[in-house]
Amino acid sequence: MKILPAVFLQALACLTMHDGEEPPAWAMKVLNERLSTRYELVQRLEPSFYVGDFNNDGKSDVALQIKEKTTAKVGIAIIEGGERKIKIIGAGKSFGNGGDDFSWMDAWSIRHSGKVDRLFVAKSEAASAVIYWDGSKYEWQ
Repeated sequence: MKILPAVFLQALACLTMHDGEEPPAWAMKVLNERLSTRYELVQRLEPSFYVGDFNNDGKSDVALQIKEKTTAKVGIAIIEGGERKIKIIGAGKSFGNGGDDFSWMDAWSIRHSGKVDRLFVAKSEAASAVIYWDGSKYEWQ
């Protein structure tokens, strides 16, 4: 029974928001090596990133706020921890009803529901949506 609390605490630590902290070093390395020519990290909202298992592979992924350098369009980069794949949502790439610019977003949070974590994005007192992994791709709901 001692294993269960240790596993629970480790999982809880991986799935929390990160006010005032820096994104994990591995995620920053991926961002700098593969995205920095086109995108830059922005800190429009607090927290500026979330760590969770967004694609249900059992590994920690990171969602970061980014901006496309040439257009200044805002969005989210989800960097998957397992294979280091990157999904750009907004920031010049159309996604669901959010369009290609998420500068409208003034709130976001992580929702822990079942096996896969979801990103909740919102414009206060107007609209909201959930970004989630459907087993093969990210979806807008």
